[in-house]
Amino acid sequence: MIENFVGFAAGLLIAISMIPQVIKSYKTKKVEDISLLMLFIILIGELLWVIYGILITSLPIIAMDAFGFFVTIILVIMKISYEKQPFK
Repeated sequence: MIENFVGFAAGLLIAISMIPQVIKSYKTKKVEDISLLMLFIILIGELLWVIYGILITSLPIIAMDAFGFFVTIILVIMKISYEKQPFK
């Protein structure tokens, strides 16, 4: 049972680590300093963690990395859409 708690806690901290960047990017509409390649590497890593979690049937890994994947997708969408906007 303690291993599930540790897994959820670790996964949650990693998953929410992108939220401050999402908030800042949303407020400023500036994403030029964020690497799209880095975001895609993180997405692939999170997707592989979800697959791994499914293979070993680990709910903490599945849930937290799926959440992290979702947050990173939001940042990728912001990166792509905000970069297309002309500078004001």
